Amino acid sequence: MTSDPLTDGLVADRLRSDVDVMRDAVRGIALRGTDRWTGPFPGLVATLARLARVDLCLARLVEGHADAMRILDQADGTPRAGVYGVWASRSAGTGVRAVRKEHGWHLDGECRFASGVDVIDRALLPGWVDDRTHLLFDVAATEVAADRSTWHTSAMDASRSFTVSVDAQASGADVVGPPGFYLDRPGFAAGGLGVAAVWAGGARAVLEQVVGGLRRFTPTAHQLRRLGVMEQAVREAWSAVDATAHALPGLSGDRLVTETAWARTVVVTACDRVVDEASRIVGPGGLSGSPRLSRTLGDLTIYVRQHHLDLTLEALGRDALGSREVLG
Repeated sequence: MTSDPLTDGLVADRLRSDVDVMRDAVRGIALRGTDRWTGPFPGLVATLARLARVDLCLARLVEGHADAMRILDQADGTPRAGVYGVWASRSAGTGVRAVRKEHGWHLDGECRFASGVDVIDRALLPGWVDDRTHLLFDVAATEVAADRSTWHTSAMDASRSFTVSVDAQASGADVVGPPGFYLDRPGFAAGGLGVAAVWAGGARAVLEQVVGGLRRFTPTAHQLRRLGVMEQAVREAWSAVDATAHALPGLSGDRLVTETAWARTVVVTACDRVVDEASRIVGPGGLSGSPRLSRTLGDLTIYVRQHHLDLTLEALGRDALGSREVLG
C-alpha cells in the first residue's frame, strides 16, 4: 500500500477490537486530513480508498466526516469542534420532524443507520417541516438516544450504525443552508462518489488478502483464473471512481447525477464479483480460518447493498433507450 501519513501505523485488528481505539483513530484522521475533505475530488476519493484498504468501518466513518465538511463548505458554514457524521436516512417510513417554536425548532423522530454512535461528536441531520420541505441541522451527537440493539450482524459493526431517537431543541444558528439545501445542492449527487471510493477500496482489500493467503500455497490454474477476474473487477471499480472524480468539475444537472450513478453501479457490480470469486478461491478453509478476510467480505457485502442497484440500472436503461448517441 502507498505510504500515507493518514494510514501509516493503523492495524485493522486493533481498530476492530474496541470502540475507543476506533474513536481515537477517526478523530486523529479527521483532524490531520482537514485540507483533503474539502479539496479536489480525485485526492479525496484516493484517500478514502486507501483507508478502506485498512478497514471498511474506519473508512465509512471518515467518509461521513468528509461529507459533512463538504456540505458545510458548500453552505458557507463553519464546522464546530469535533468529528462529524451525516444522518439522513428516511428508510422504513422513519425520519425527523422539525416543528417551529418561539425560540427555534423542536426536532423529533427516528433515524435509522445513524453511523458513528459513540464515535462522532456532531451530525448533520435533515428535519422535515412538511412532506416536501426540509432544513438541515447541525446537532450534537449527545442529543440523541441510540438503540444499540438495532444492528444484528458483525458485518460493519464497528461503524456503530444504529437507529437513533431524536427529541431535541435547535436554534436558528443550528440551521445549515436554506430550506431544501441538503437534497437540492449540486454536491448531493457528487457526494455519492465518496462512498463508492470506500467500496472500491474494500474490493482492493479483499483482493490483497486473498493474494496474501495464496502465496503460502501453490495455486491451481482455476484459482489463478478467478484471481484474474478479481483483479479485473478491482481495476474496473477504481477506474470508474477515478475517471468520474476527475470529470466532476465539468458535470452538472442530470449529467452529474447519471455519471455518478454509473460509477457507483460499476463499483457495486465489481464488488459483487470480487466477493463471489474470493469465496470460491479460498473455500471453506480460507473463509473460516482468516478472521480479517471473513470480516472484510462481510463488511463489503452489507455495505454495497445500500446502493439501489436495480433502480439505478432501470434509470440508466431508460437513458440509453432515449439517447441518440450510439456507441460503435
